[in-house]
Amino acid sequence: MSKSHRGRVRGHKDRQVCRQVADAVGWFLAEVDDPVLSDLLVVQVDPAPSAARVLVTLVPAQGAIDADLVLARLRDRADDLREEVAAEIHRKHAPELAFRVADRTDWSGVV
Repeated sequence: MSKSHRGRVRGHKDRQVCRQVADAVGWFLAEVDDPVLSDLLVVQVDPAPSAARVLVTLVPAQGAIDADLVLARLRDRADDLREEVAAEIHRKHAPELAFRVADRTDWSGVV
């Protein structure tokens, strides 16, 4: 297998994992009994730098939100969230999750 082919396969697998993580986090946020977290939307998931660690970008569904509060609530629910992701993805190991909260206006065309 050539080096470029391996790179394309890895890129495809990374994108696949990112889509699965986006779905799992989205489902978790929709079902969680926390008004701060349930108001969030997943707008992007990127390898950071590979699919072993991914960066999940969230925006509030409505209005503005305190990013520090969101990140604290995500840390509080980290074990539950990782368990949800592990159940959804099709890999031996669930990726490490990192989060950022973006301003909704930055993602208005995406949401």
